[in-house]
Amino acid sequence: MMRRWMPWLLTLGALLELAGAVTPWIPHRAAALRLNALDLFVVVRLLPPVRDGVVRVAREVFLLPLLAPAVVLALAPAFCSRPRGLFRYGGSLVGAALALTVLPPYPPILTAWRDPLYRGQLFLVIVACVLALAALWARRLPERWRGGLASVLALMGWLPPFLAVLRVRPIFSALYGTPVGIGPGVLLSALGAGLVLSLGVLVAIPRR
Repeated sequence: MMRRWMPWLLTLGALLELAGAVTPWIPHRAAALRLNALDLFVVVRLLPPVRDGVVRVAREVFLLPLLAPAVVLALAPAFCSRPRGLFRYGGSLVGAALALTVLPPYPPILTAWRDPLYRGQLFLVIVACVLALAALWARRLPERWRGGLASVLALMGWLPPFLAVLRVRPIFSALYGTPVGIGPGVLLSALGAGLVLSLGVLVAIPRR
């Protein structure tokens, strides 16, 4: 019964993660000071301790809460015994389209491949797009491999950005002049990632 619902539960987990990516990770009473994962990708490099190298954070990790679930969304139909029509192809197309939304802006994208500021961003988007489109053929893989891939994507989409938030949270506390907690986006992403991880492990672990 669980296997029958697997594609839809994976899709639900991915959508929860995507919702978490655009929900505040850094909370504040003032709406303008609330920052979601994508905001942190833009803002974190401007923080003096990060800019000066005192606090080392790879800002690209804040793209993972969107890119990883985009690939999970593309992978979900591969767990369906007979995916048909829009569901069969729609996941990959939607996943690739979501990844393309965080491409470097124009005109920097023209030289992004050799610009250290945008190179990592461009690389992650390309990898996510390739994986999303390759998911069309994922049903040819053993089910364990598919489950393992979903588990890895769940961890990558939440754990590295969460650890990065813990590192920059004290900086925002100092900037805002008040202790900064954990935003609802972190918890929502954790809920989605936990669902995907649980399902992936369930499939990846051999049954006796």
